[in-house]
Amino acid sequence: MTTIRDVARLANVSVATVSRVLNGSTKVSQKSKDAVLQAQKELGFYLNANARALAQRDSHTIGIVVSEISDPYFGTAVSACDDAIHDLGYNLIVGQGYHNAEREKRAIDDLISYQCRGLIVHALALDEETLKGYLDTIPYMVLLNRVIKGYESRCQTCDNYAGECLVVQELIDNGHTKIAFINSSHRILDSDERLEGYIDTLKKNHIQYDPNLVVMAPPSLEGGSTAAQALLERLLPVKDFTAVACYSDVMAAGLMATMRDHKIKIPDDISVTGFDNLYLSSCLTPALTTVDNPVKKMAEEAISRSLMLYEGESVPEPHKIDVSLVIRDSIKKIN
Repeated sequence: MTTIRDVARLANVSVATVSRVLNGSTKVSQKSKDAVLQAQKELGFYLNANARALAQRDSHTIGIVVSEISDPYFGTAVSACDDAIHDLGYNLIVGQGYHNAEREKRAIDDLISYQCRGLIVHALALDEETLKGYLDTIPYMVLLNRVIKGYESRCQTCDNYAGECLVVQELIDNGHTKIAFINSSHRILDSDERLEGYIDTLKKNHIQYDPNLVVMAPPSLEGGSTAAQALLERLLPVKDFTAVACYSDVMAAGLMATMRDHKIKIPDDISVTGFDNLYLSSCLTPALTTVDNPVKKMAEEAISRSLMLYEGESVPEPHKIDVSLVIRDSIKKIN
């Protein structure tokens, strides 16, 4: 069994230095840190556990890494995972990555050290090579909302493209041709697919795509507000755009609040749509037209897939979770 001493020997540092690096201490030189992390990767070592031991030991814990549990989307995902494992007798441990590569890595490493029987990871900031290393080392790790080539059977996502096509088409069917798009600034699969759905639906309806109508911002309430400010600084409501399709319900909520601060009425002046169909979308004023992204189903399937992989069972072919349109009151029909 690989030990911390093996890592120290390979990295040519002390055991104490290895411990500091793996516990996230900043009191280590970059050279020593790089050497320790490289040795850890080569040996497949984690504090309190290594990949072979993890595969052999039984545990009654399931780990999930999300960006931020205060975000309603991730709160829903965590709740769904907890519900899914409750009757199976497992406990859920949650790590948060806060859209930061170093913190995402730390959260994953912490859950591995707990010897979790299942591991579900939503990581926006980590690069693909790092995630591939984890997927190779932890054979039951499953990714949410991210697809990595060669690991498709361990990636769970919804049909982002179809969802954005649905909601943009609804705006067009209600007479809107000047449609802005607020997208996530995290360049990963779901933001790329939703942007593609937006562009293709415009072109399908013979509406010219205007990149000036697209604003990128962090996928949060604050990001939605920032995006609204950016739109209003360079474009005139009604004249330059009559509707805004948002990457998520959370961003839509931030945008709507800022629009109201500028005395812009929704939907009388500007129509707004979201994506996810979180509970908050029905509580907004007006209630938000959005895309139903079945987060609960996605989380349940990710848990099931991870536990099957842990037991060495074959998993079903990967598929995208179907989405649907939920029409409420945030779109105004115009001529």
